[in-house]
Amino acid sequence: MPTQPYDKPVIAVFDFDRTLTDRHTFWRFLRQLIGRPRFTLVAISLIPTAILLALKVIPLMAAREVMIRRCMTGVSVEKYRALGVLFAQQDIPGWLKPEALARLKWHQAQGHRCLLISNSADVYLEPWGKAAGFDAVSGSRFKECNGRLTGELDGPHCQAEEKVIRVQQIIGNPRDYVIHAYGDSEGDRNLLDIAEYPYYRSFEHCTQ
Repeated sequence: MPTQPYDKPVIAVFDFDRTLTDRHTFWRFLRQLIGRPRFTLVAISLIPTAILLALKVIPLMAAREVMIRRCMTGVSVEKYRALGVLFAQQDIPGWLKPEALARLKWHQAQGHRCLLISNSADVYLEPWGKAAGFDAVSGSRFKECNGRLTGELDGPHCQAEEKVIRVQQIIGNPRDYVIHAYGDSEGDRNLLDIAEYPYYRSFEHCTQ
């Protein structure tokens, strides 16, 4: 890929699920966290929630919160963190898109600052992102109390406008940078809107 001179520092911001990976990772992590039998029961219990979601009675993030509460409430923080590291090391590598990794490595070779901003759990995003060479990682966080997960988010879902807020927390004013942003869903639209080079579900035209 050819290089191009810029008059400002370059930032590359990547979404994770279905952008760097070929599948959604969060529910797969939750399945490992509580085990397949219990996860199956949770999935069955979520059928009414799924119907409300399909009928647009409730938004996607509200349905996600129901799943989070039913899967995470009462889980040991020690178990949660240990699985996060293991998941990052053993599961994620097999799900990565070669073309996405190539683009990440290209940015790194150019000396661009690379950020990983995702609605997936920071407990596995952070160890994987650090190993992959990202300069900063920000994901969804979950509350803890007395060594257990409460089943509640610690802050907003890391999607939509929150992704822009996380970028601002890391780099300051986005206008001080040339931004390349990579995403695959409506939850990435706000992020793509602040980028000079937005890439939606494709790496085919990444030539800058």
